[in-house]
Amino acid sequence: MITHIRMKNFKAWKDSGEVKLAPLTGFFGTNSSGKSSLLQMLLLLKQTAERSNTEEVIFFGNEDLSVTRVNLGDFREVIHGHNVEESLELAFGCKFQDPLKIRIIQKPNDYPNFTLVNVPGFNFKTVIKQKEGELNIEDFSYQTSSFNLEIVPHESAVFLGRERIGSATEIKNCYGVPISDKYGVRESTRLWQILKEFSSLFEKLFNHVHYLGPTRVHPQRHYHWEGTNPDSVGQNGEYMIDSMLNARVDQQTTPYKGQKISIEERISWWLREMDLACSFRIKRTSTGTDRDYDVLIQKGPNSAKVTLSDMGYGLSQFLPVLVLCYYAPEGSTLILEQPGIHLHPMVQSQLADLLIEVVAERNLQILVESHSEHLLNRLQRRIAEEKISVEKTALYFCRNEEGVSKRDRLKIDKYGNIENWPENFFGNEMGDLFAMTKAQSERRKNVEG
Repeated sequence: MITHIRMKNFKAWKDSGEVKLAPLTGFFGTNSSGKSSLLQMLLLLKQTAERSNTEEVIFFGNEDLSVTRVNLGDFREVIHGHNVEESLELAFGCKFQDPLKIRIIQKPNDYPNFTLVNVPGFNFKTVIKQKEGELNIEDFSYQTSSFNLEIVPHESAVFLGRERIGSATEIKNCYGVPISDKYGVRESTRLWQILKEFSSLFEKLFNHVHYLGPTRVHPQRHYHWEGTNPDSVGQNGEYMIDSMLNARVDQQTTPYKGQKISIEERISWWLREMDLACSFRIKRTSTGTDRDYDVLIQKGPNSAKVTLSDMGYGLSQFLPVLVLCYYAPEGSTLILEQPGIHLHPMVQSQLADLLIEVVAERNLQILVESHSEHLLNRLQRRIAEEKISVEKTALYFCRNEEGVSKRDRLKIDKYGNIENWPENFFGNEMGDLFAMTKAQSERRKNVEG
């Protein structure tokens, strides 16, 4: 689980401060207030980890959606105020469900002798500076309960605890992927081996971070599955049906109230509960190859079975959210942008119940960006009903003041009340009601007069 994030000079954030995350974290606010940027920082690090390029400082993305989670352009477009003289700082903390082990070589030239160290989690920071058009690592550190690995800038050295183990010039990648021996760093060196251990921790963390964007693929009349085993539904939901079919073949289950339930069964239950579909079935097409499938939906008990493309747009856009919540491995972190988009207000409320369930039953961490007051209201209610504790939630309101993003953590008591409700959080509802009442009164006067 990612415990906190912090960024300096990242897009509209001059300094976000330490943003503490919970099993269920929500970001609300006006358009262009910086909500998405808080999540984009993690996506930026994820896509950099997926490339694992020793010669690339950081990967800002490109037009290739197979490798890009977020396309941020270049350093000038990312740095706050486009001031390329500033440094970009990205930091986060995390803890693992079960401690991971890393190998620490205690003495120079002592490989393969090493000590196994338990790592329950770590804090990470990287500072990137552009000099003469090239990106460089200005500062960098991993902090664990047992060992700290860091660059000491004024000494241009890499330290493990208090011991100097190499030169800062030997690290090019922002999270410490060890560079190859053509730069003078041999794989047998202590520095190379230790960097490999820490950068592997980083990559393992982001392997369990899954993202679903706000715009999802259009439904198809037929689906083709080549027997692939996707690690998620895809950032636009493009692998949703592949994921469900793979789960069916592997007979994957999900825990629910002490029982093991098939993923398809749980998804079908939610569709009925949300009144989105009475029945949901994936079956091979009657024509074509045995790799072609239809997704058949029945709205009501007496309704005809139709394909997903013949249903309302809201169902096709929400289904990837539902599938990801059950297909992602237990213990994963899910980043969801606008998961309730195109949904009826009642279903937006029920979305909160879905998220609460998978946080509790599947040990997922959910980071969600939303504009939905219905989702928030249901979450407040469930806190009051003790369906989820205040400690397992973190809710933020983001705003932009003269080009600088700022955030406030909403203070929620154990009864679900928000003590520091921002002005016009979801618009001026009371103002609209007052204005409507006043207009009605004036019209009645005009009619009577």
